[in-house]
Amino acid sequence: MPTPPPARTPVAIGSTGIPSDPPPLPCAHYDAGRCRSCTLLPVRTRTRIDDLQEQLSQLLAPFAQAAPPQDADSQAVPVQDAPHLSRAPSPWRAPVRSPEAGFRNKAKMVAGGTAEAPTFGLLDEDGRGVDLSDCPLYPPPIRAVLTALPALIRRAQVAPYDVARRRGELKHVLVTAAPSGQVMVRFVLRTERPVPRLAEHIALLTDAVAAAGFEVRVVTANLQPDHAAVLEGPTEVPITGDDALTVVQGRVPLRVLPQSFLQTNTIVASQLYLQVAAWVDTIAEARAGSAPAPGSRPDTTAGSSSAPAPFTVWDLFCGVGGFALHCARQLGEGSRRVIGVETSAQAVESATRTARELGLAAEFATADATGFATGFTTDAPPDVLIVNPPRRGLGRDLAQWIEDSGIEDVVYSSCNPRTLASDLDVMGSYRIVEARLLDMFPHTTHAEVVVRLTRTLPSDRG
Repeated sequence: MPTPPPARTPVAIGSTGIPSDPPPLPCAHYDAGRCRSCTLLPVRTRTRIDDLQEQLSQLLAPFAQAAPPQDADSQAVPVQDAPHLSRAPSPWRAPVRSPEAGFRNKAKMVAGGTAEAPTFGLLDEDGRGVDLSDCPLYPPPIRAVLTALPALIRRAQVAPYDVARRRGELKHVLVTAAPSGQVMVRFVLRTERPVPRLAEHIALLTDAVAAAGFEVRVVTANLQPDHAAVLEGPTEVPITGDDALTVVQGRVPLRVLPQSFLQTNTIVASQLYLQVAAWVDTIAEARAGSAPAPGSRPDTTAGSSSAPAPFTVWDLFCGVGGFALHCARQLGEGSRRVIGVETSAQAVESATRTARELGLAAEFATADATGFATGFTTDAPPDVLIVNPPRRGLGRDLAQWIEDSGIEDVVYSSCNPRTLASDLDVMGSYRIVEARLLDMFPHTTHAEVVVRLTRTLPSDRG
């Protein structure tokens, strides 16, 4: 059962204790030209983040409000994560930093070599396996798993999949680690035939990881029979252990099932969830202290003409509920309704169970985000809308629905700032009042950015 979250107290968002500007991370694989996934590895962190911040500021400048908001949140959320970085123009907060090494909570390793000498990493141009088990991006629990895997594969005689010859069984190994030191291990196989052998000899993995001071909590086989560049298939076969891994991000223990999405950098994701929750709290407090805004939720309380309707938050593309669960209140604590929407029934089941076990007033629906929103027919849109779409962004239909919805406040978390900008082009009534770069993917050109949007033009709705 997940550990209950701590009591809601002010949180200093951005306090990571990370050194100001360490030298570039040493990596033998990069130096030897075996792996160049970290395209900006030689660039010092200060330069890389400053450059990313400048690019984002220019990209999103057309959508930014001229002056920063003046509210309690401006003082309640101090900027302490990167005081050495140059200040970006308003409305930007200082970026949230990541550790240089050991920050990835998930390893997606291509299996190569042979059953006698397997490799876990990637394939070179000739299809040969390049072993990256000692990649410095992975924390000790993941490295313990990768170190122990060859003995299991040799004993179970599971041949890595040969792409050129289209034969073999083991395509990928996916490892997820929690801050507790517990891990989930998934074997992506072409068929189910190796599963009994893996199950028979699984102690070679679990005992070795335990000897290193960690715990293998979940082991499954995922079946991906197609000869295609696809990471995993739809079928999951349990091998041993629990059905889910508990990963604490922010103040919430998220229940992660094998095919659930999880933010890849737990330290940075924690800051993301706390920042969004703080923004939602600020909006709720401001709304409680002011008269109802035009287009705000009407009173729908049965049998009463004076009691206000609940302050309502929607979390679209909610996954296992990270944003929704951080924004929810304990049952009976205030009047707030939080609804999460996600296409994965498995993720919704996880989020629902977590909310129930923690006593949080949050509900979850299995639905397509665009279909859920555009099918909404009442005159009471949410007070705050949170969206966390995939790299392709919201898409024109959902962005247009938001533009026409009458919703006053939107929080948009994006792993692709260019599609964020495209969506904001459609959502012309909104302006960015606060924004933050989060270094979710160090040593690369990729950026996670979260923006708080407020409607500044009258809604055309209705």
